[in-house]
Amino acid sequence: MFLGLAFTSTAQVAPKNEAVDKATVSISRMMVEEMGLNEAEYIQVRNLNQERLAKAAEATRQFSGDAPQLEASLRDIEEDFENKLFKILTNRQLEAYAEFKTKPEANFLSLVQQVTPSTNTKKKRN
Repeated sequence: MFLGLAFTSTAQVAPKNEAVDKATVSISRMMVEEMGLNEAEYIQVRNLNQERLAKAAEATRQFSGDAPQLEASLRDIEEDFENKLFKILTNRQLEAYAEFKTKPEANFLSLVQQVTPSTNTKKKRN
């Protein structure tokens, strides 16, 4: 129930990107379920997810022809996300996050593919 209220109170990090928004909602809801986040934590985590996925989508566009630079940029984005996330979570939630992160649906590179459909479409056609 609080999820609907939280969605209306979050600020946009970047220009509207439907794929980023959809992936943000999806991963944030999974994190609530797996890690036992309360409403305040959910809002913070959702904002962090929005930020990291928007940055990842931009990096993918910017470095589409430079795989090493893209990989380095995505690594930096994920490191920044986790540094901020770890300041929010309790010890129990950190343990739950470590477990959650091993699941395929929580994989950062899979999320990046979700927010960059043109890259994903090209890969499927080949």
